[in-house]
Amino acid sequence: MLPAQINGIVALCGEENIIPRLISALKSLSHRAWSGYKIITEDGSSYDISALDKVRSNLAIGCCLSESKDYKMPLHGTIYHPKGFNFAKVLGEVSKEGLGRVSKLLSQLDGDFTFVMIKGDKLIFGRDPLGVKPLYLARDFSTFGVASEIKALKAAGFKDFERVHPGSIQKSSIKRGASFLFSKIMPVSPLKVDINEASDTILNLLSESIKRRVRGLDSVVIGFSGGLDSSLLALITSKFKKVTLLSIYARGSKDEEDVKKSARSLGLDLEELQIDLEQVRNRIGLVTHLIERDRTMELSIGLGVNLAAEKCSQMGHKAIFLGQFADELFGGYAKYVRVLREMGEESAEKTILQGVLDGYKNNFERDEKASSPYAEVRLPYANIDLVRYALSLPLSLKIDRGEDRRKLVLKEVAIKAGLPRDIILKRKKAFQYSSGLQKLVRVAKY
Repeated sequence: MLPAQINGIVALCGEENIIPRLISALKSLSHRAWSGYKIITEDGSSYDISALDKVRSNLAIGCCLSESKDYKMPLHGTIYHPKGFNFAKVLGEVSKEGLGRVSKLLSQLDGDFTFVMIKGDKLIFGRDPLGVKPLYLARDFSTFGVASEIKALKAAGFKDFERVHPGSIQKSSIKRGASFLFSKIMPVSPLKVDINEASDTILNLLSESIKRRVRGLDSVVIGFSGGLDSSLLALITSKFKKVTLLSIYARGSKDEEDVKKSARSLGLDLEELQIDLEQVRNRIGLVTHLIERDRTMELSIGLGVNLAAEKCSQMGHKAIFLGQFADELFGGYAKYVRVLREMGEESAEKTILQGVLDGYKNNFERDEKASSPYAEVRLPYANIDLVRYALSLPLSLKIDRGEDRRKLVLKEVAIKAGLPRDIILKRKKAFQYSSGLQKLVRVAKY
């Protein structure tokens, strides 16, 4: 499965000709249009953006292309499983079967995607269950629109925005709409499993997720910090494809030595990119524009992802793999232990669940936007089957109240996968701190 042919979407529906507004919106996403643009109008015609002087339409979809090949429908992202899933055919059933029937088919997908389709005088649109790909919605008195980024909707003249809910499919015209959740993450009663059984299942689920995401790629670049999450991802991926580790850090940071040691332990090739204050100052404006956020922590992580994606592209790759989401799934943050100690198990479980539910707002949207000018982000831990299983596990398999030990079951997975013990036992800070990027960003901002 190769990276997607569409790298961003804008769709508008209005009472009058919306083409000029659509063009403005698309141009605001020029960083996504690696191979130009295409616009599909309500009559099914397809146009290049340069051939729109005489075109008028009340309903149209604009696509930022990552490849110049033909595509079947405006799908931003990748379906990893099942192979050969015909998205256009399934969505074409909406008028006959309704949203409910189509939702059942979409619930079976493993993928990172948003989609938009014209059906009569309506737009049909939706988003993957975890929200890995961003999609926003806006309305005014005579028009509504959806887009991969808020800036595109602003360029189209909208003032208020909301996120399209992950795992939803919507059918909407100017006057009315309908929405249906095809996939919902719900709290569940903990399974009665021990750490041995749980780690076996997680290893199988993670291996399958990786296998699906490397399909069609000759080799894989993995964003690497030297810690448990990215090292386990690298080790398992190396069983399927040639792997190159890619590390971004500031001179003198903890990662400068850690990534070298971990790469040697894994026996995998390592590419390093050392960042200084001048580079951060030169890049921080671009990253702020891309991720549509300006908090220091967000900029630090976004900067790292942006630089890694650019380096990945320079190495000849169109997709970069990240170890994102393992902390949320397996209790990796110190706050989980703190909540457990101070408020009890029920509160800790709710905090972990909320972290998973908010993953799209807190992490995925930022990282996808940061990488969008250069490469597609792939997140093997953000696999819906793995997520649901992880949420079903007892809290005791994730964190230890007494000894401040975290990600217990994931460490057991790492032992079974053959990860070197020095990596498993390593105490690791969050990437923005260990890489030194947050310190540089703070100085560059002020």
